[in-house]
Amino acid sequence: MATRIGKVFFILLMAFCLVAPGTVMAKKGNARKGKYLYRKHCRSCHKDGAVGKALSPVSKTQAQWEKIFKNHESLKCADEWSKRKEKDLKDMYAHLWGHAYDSPSPAKCE
Repeated sequence: MATRIGKVFFILLMAFCLVAPGTVMAKKGNARKGKYLYRKHCRSCHKDGAVGKALSPVSKTQAQWEKIFKNHESLKCADEWSKRKEKDLKDMYAHLWGHAYDSPSPAKCE
């Protein structure tokens, strides 16, 4: 009986360790709303010929999007990020991370 409980505990522990931290954050956000918010607030500056570097979900990997959202204070547009609600940032993250270059469903259009 004790070995059975130990095996179950081990399997649960491994499952917990294998879940990527970005997955947890992305599941808290609404990717559909995030797509709208990204286009409304970010796309105007982050396209070809605009002020910021052209960005789309597929321009970065999931790990790169995760790093950006964790360390956004150092970005040039950090003041714009501070104007966004935490929920809106989670929604945008869900969209960008969920359709990143290396995601199971990368964005087809930029």
